[in-house]
Amino acid sequence: MNLIEQSLAFRGELRKLFLGWFSPCTLEREAARTILNATLRDRWAIQDTAVYELVFEEWNEPALQESPNYLVFIDAELDVDWLYDGNLANDRTENVTQAEAAGARRCKHLPLEQVLEFKRLIGHAVVSGIRGSRESSQQLAKEAAKFLKERTVERSRAWTLMSAHLFLLVLVSVLISLPLCLGFISSPSVIAFGLWLGSFGGLLGAYLSVVQKAGSGEWDAASGIGIHRIEVFTKLLAGTMLGGISFAVAHSVHAPPSIAAISPDSYSQFLFGFAAGLIERLIPKMLTSFSKKDSNAD
Repeated sequence: MNLIEQSLAFRGELRKLFLGWFSPCTLEREAARTILNATLRDRWAIQDTAVYELVFEEWNEPALQESPNYLVFIDAELDVDWLYDGNLANDRTENVTQAEAAGARRCKHLPLEQVLEFKRLIGHAVVSGIRGSRESSQQLAKEAAKFLKERTVERSRAWTLMSAHLFLLVLVSVLISLPLCLGFISSPSVIAFGLWLGSFGGLLGAYLSVVQKAGSGEWDAASGIGIHRIEVFTKLLAGTMLGGISFAVAHSVHAPPSIAAISPDSYSQFLFGFAAGLIERLIPKMLTSFSKKDSNAD
């Protein structure tokens, strides 16, 4: 045994020792899975395929076989696979194809147990398709698609809220550290302090906007956690900038009298910035409506 093989063997034993202490159930499941694979390989030509979980098996000894045998399982890649000992009729093949199409949707963004629940539904839809039960197969495929959509929305909301909390802490730390670095706390400037209040209010407004939308809107986690983080950071940054812009608008000579009247009040500046950050979610809708009206006018 060379050095690489010895290292792999040592790592395997170390893993078993670790799991034996902290997760013995994992070792039991792996041992049961090894026995299951050995049993199935004696019956089926799956030497190059590892069965992660058995969904259904119809097996009769060749001497007693009255109908074709078939096997439906979840493989090591968490995909639904099946074997049929015979020629599957065209209508049943169509049922199985529709079930497999529903199971081809991206689901790796979900936790393992939820992925397995989704694949089990698809597996039983395949079983119903092989048996010739078209209605049952379609119903199970629809239930699987509904389950995937609901769990995807939940996952996406969790990513959005976690990203919002994280970036809020980061940006609040930056906004609190900025006055200390610039030194306008010791020598306060009305303009600098007002700009800081507006920006801070805009950040909080954008944060509440993201939280509100995460609790009521529908998201898609299949795009990955990265796009969620980019979107949340962009919204919070946009809210902070809008809060600062609101301060500039309030001090502009072109500001309406009602807005210019609140500029001397620090609390009003904060609330004005907060309102500007809170409506950041409306800006894309306003731009879309404007573009539609412009295109209709043309």
